[in-house]
Amino acid sequence: MACVTGCAESFVVRNEAVPADIQKQLHAQAIKPSETQLVKNGLKVNTRSVPPPEGVLNVPMYYERGIPYIKVSLNGHKPKKFMFDTGATFSVFDAEQAVEYGLKTVPQVRPTMAGVLGKEPGMAALISTVQIGSWRLENLPCIIRMQRTTAGTGILKENFGISVLGVHLAANHCKYLTLDFLKEKVEFGFNRSFLGQTRKHIHKANLSMAHGVPTTLLKYGKISWEAVVDSGSVFGVQLDQQIAQLLGYKNGGWYVGGNYLITGVGGAQSPKDAKVRVLEFMALGLFGSRYPFAEVDVMPGPSRLGTYLLEDYRVTLDFEHKVLWVEWG
Repeated sequence: MACVTGCAESFVVRNEAVPADIQKQLHAQAIKPSETQLVKNGLKVNTRSVPPPEGVLNVPMYYERGIPYIKVSLNGHKPKKFMFDTGATFSVFDAEQAVEYGLKTVPQVRPTMAGVLGKEPGMAALISTVQIGSWRLENLPCIIRMQRTTAGTGILKENFGISVLGVHLAANHCKYLTLDFLKEKVEFGFNRSFLGQTRKHIHKANLSMAHGVPTTLLKYGKISWEAVVDSGSVFGVQLDQQIAQLLGYKNGGWYVGGNYLITGVGGAQSPKDAKVRVLEFMALGLFGSRYPFAEVDVMPGPSRLGTYLLEDYRVTLDFEHKVLWVEWG
């Protein structure tokens, strides 16, 4: 979930179907039925991972506008920066990019994607080769957006592209993933376990993979709830409306304004339309510690921990031991 600046009050935001000519090209890139293994709930895929012999890979993180990006080569094309979104279960690409990079489509498999701002239709696809530094992946599944979000009209009309690399890249093939916001690098650990603390201070918390995304436990008073560790969100600590009500905050706080749009799978909204409001907790249980006078945002979608919080730390998702490591100093 990113933010786009501009005169949000004057934006006319629409969700539109992918143009017919692009849909025709996607169908032309379809895999032959004999080459696919369809199952009841989708597509059965055997992805091959060829990690570097060192068992660990470090690549630069390009931290731009509150979102981490890494460079990736798709199907042998020149490496390009893509958003690395741990809040996304699967990798998602705009239809135009699917055509540009020659993704193999499976038109008969049409998953519905659930984003922070709603649901939208998708089409299953396979990427023949993905190259991240010296790590090679073959036959990687992904989802193509069959909807586009636009804002404005006439010559001022703009399409909001949303192409992201999902956490399945690491969760399915790595023992751990480190997002080092302090040194702006990303580390993938393949056949080597996470070595532990590298900085002066550290918090440790539980980590689970709920619905395909990493979550950890938050606590306020006697109430605990799960929050997604979401590198694709530029906000900090975010509560969903249900949890806010459970904590006694059905109303209250102060509402957020601003001339920008919150964008993501499902569309785009201004903070006013999304009814974003801010609460202050006396002591929030987070990362196994207590954070006094913590400000949290009540927003659409599930509870999340975004980069406004994470950017101050070296964050490791230890899939092997189900531990979230947060380091600083």
